[in-house]
Amino acid sequence: MKNRSKLMIAAAVAASCVLLAGCGSSASSTASSSASSESAPGSVVLSQVESALPDDGTNSPDELADEVNTLLEANPIANQFEIAAMNIEYDFGLKAEDVAGYKGVKSNDNGDAGLVLVIEPAEGKADDIVEALKAYQQDQVAFYGNYAEFATAQANVENAVIASSADRVVMAIASNECTEDLTDAVNDVLLK
Repeated sequence: MKNRSKLMIAAAVAASCVLLAGCGSSASSTASSSASSESAPGSVVLSQVESALPDDGTNSPDELADEVNTLLEANPIANQFEIAAMNIEYDFGLKAEDVAGYKGVKSNDNGDAGLVLVIEPAEGKADDIVEALKAYQQDQVAFYGNYAEFATAQANVENAVIASSADRVVMAIASNECTEDLTDAVNDVLLK
């Protein structure tokens, strides 16, 4: 009887694995077919970050990283996670074709809205990106407003700095550890 129970459990586990594997291959084939027909949303941003930047050394990925580091000096963010291509589209509501390059980090601490994001807009898309970031800001104000214990984060999001120049859009939200106004730091990045 014990062997029969073990066999039934083993069969159930095997069936579960087959189902999970089937889901994975189905999802990946869907992703592959959508990528071939209309480019997967995140992959367009990633390829643009790597290939759309000029070869003359201006606006290099290293320059974006340096600008983020400059902002992090003024706005220390604890428990950082790097903003990925999917965050650019799904969290911030940006169209992949509007973003030529980006670099940013966000706090991964519950109740800390700290954020530093530097975007190189595609030609003529800076205003569209600013509008999308303002919409993100309002969504975050509403989110943090649902929790009394996140009052500091809500105030920080309300006071976010969103600014742009011809070749940069910057968004900075003070982390809970930040003690200075971020406007000067953002202006330093934009006026380089």
